[in-house]
Amino acid sequence: MRKIVIHAGFHKTGTTSVQSMLRENAPVLAPHVRVLLKQDFEDLTNKARAFSIDPREKTLASVDRAATAFFDSLDLDDPRPILMSSEDLSGHMPGRHGLECYDSAGLVMKCIADAARARLGKTADVLFYFSTRARAPWLRSTWWQNLRSTRLTHDFASYCAQFDAARSLDDILAEVAADVAPAGVMSFPLETASDLPLGPLEPLLALLDMPDLDRAVLRCLPAENVQPDIGIDRVFLALNQSALPEQDVKAAKRMIRRMGRRATS
Repeated sequence: MRKIVIHAGFHKTGTTSVQSMLRENAPVLAPHVRVLLKQDFEDLTNKARAFSIDPREKTLASVDRAATAFFDSLDLDDPRPILMSSEDLSGHMPGRHGLECYDSAGLVMKCIADAARARLGKTADVLFYFSTRARAPWLRSTWWQNLRSTRLTHDFASYCAQFDAARSLDDILAEVAADVAPAGVMSFPLETASDLPLGPLEPLLALLDMPDLDRAVLRCLPAENVQPDIGIDRVFLALNQSALPEQDVKAAKRMIRRMGRRATS
């Protein structure tokens, strides 16, 4: 039975760290698993993000076509299990484009599950994996990411208020599970994964059948995209709220981030 694990989110739950470790350890992992990251199925992630902000039959059909094209491109003679990883499969990050949560994720995952079984066979073991995080630190982290990457002008308190009525990540997981059945859905909290030898990569590797993999030789990398606790958020908020042109704001943020890395290194 062919195994495929799809790590489809969520944003700001250690996904970037996982993907960096998959790249770093690629020579060790390659004999055991076929690792596919965003650049390997970018059209699919682009269509998933587009559907998240424009949920219509037309945009969902584009997701379905992209998923079918991606799975049709896979070499069926390769016996290794498949691991896909990109949080953008769940759509745009909440806080952008007016999104409050991953309301489109279930339908996108259904397209992916259907395309995977159509290509790999109905007996394929298709499993969706989501890393999660407690609500308060997750909101703090998405606020920081949006603050630094967009012209977000809300302070943290007003940003959080937008999500008072939003569904929880657990609610989204339940919806995904219903949509993709009989494919499975698993999740693991970042708070627990952080204490494991390989951090957030550990529970993901545990889902794959790789008895000959020597995990002791895998390299664990430091967490990425962590908000520095030196007051940069207040500076970015002021820049976003200013009348400065967009190109000047971006340049200032780049310079301040470099200064922040030097200050915390």
